[in-house]
Amino acid sequence: MWTNFSKFIPSLRWILVLVVLTLIFAIARIPATWAAHFMTQGNTLGLSGVRGTVWEGQARMASIEIDRQHYSLGTLKWDLSPLSLLTLTPCADVNASLETQNIEGRVCAGLGGKVRVSDTSIDAPANLVQAGLPFPVDGQLSANIQSLAMAGGQMQNLKGNLSWTGARVQAEGAWVTLGSYAAEARFDPEQNAIVADVFDLEGPIDIEAETRLPLAGGIFVKGQMEITDDFSDQIQAREWLPMVLDHQQDNRYNIDLQF
Repeated sequence: MWTNFSKFIPSLRWILVLVVLTLIFAIARIPATWAAHFMTQGNTLGLSGVRGTVWEGQARMASIEIDRQHYSLGTLKWDLSPLSLLTLTPCADVNASLETQNIEGRVCAGLGGKVRVSDTSIDAPANLVQAGLPFPVDGQLSANIQSLAMAGGQMQNLKGNLSWTGARVQAEGAWVTLGSYAAEARFDPEQNAIVADVFDLEGPIDIEAETRLPLAGGIFVKGQMEITDDFSDQIQAREWLPMVLDHQQDNRYNIDLQF
């Protein structure tokens, strides 16, 4: 009997190989709509015009809601890592593009609507955040997210940096050029707010300030700044800036604002 079974072992191996290959082929052919269904469960991500496979696909239009604000991501493409399925937290390299807006990085989805983002770069026009500001803005935003965690559309962790180049604001119908700035950002769970340490890169304003953006709404800024004489004359700072900021001496001011 053992002799007969020994003769059957090579055939059994080929049968197992065939089964495994069949399963791999079947999984590889799973339509992208299945992946889209999984990715949009329990969170605020929306996908439409989905095509491709669960491993490599794209959505013609993607959007996400964060703290009741809707953001369009444009065309979304993904490349799923097979090994990540073993931990039940599928991870994919993603790219989302919309006109001058581009997002590229790694996203992992977990149970209960949990989402983790890492090694992600974002480039977008400054007016993308216009809804949270009291005045029109212009320029280009570039962000690098080292780590970000969300659950059910609520932020739980954030670490990264941000730059605003070609910064401009509109005051009384005229655009004012501010220069370029950067910030180191983190999430403060105790105050449920994004905290950014802001500093200048180049331009007429020398600034060091801490900006807090509570997820419940509002903007709070504290710090110091100094402006050049030419810029002070351009915006007529001596006439109105002391009414907004605490004037120290010359062109130096303390900042303590909320919007």
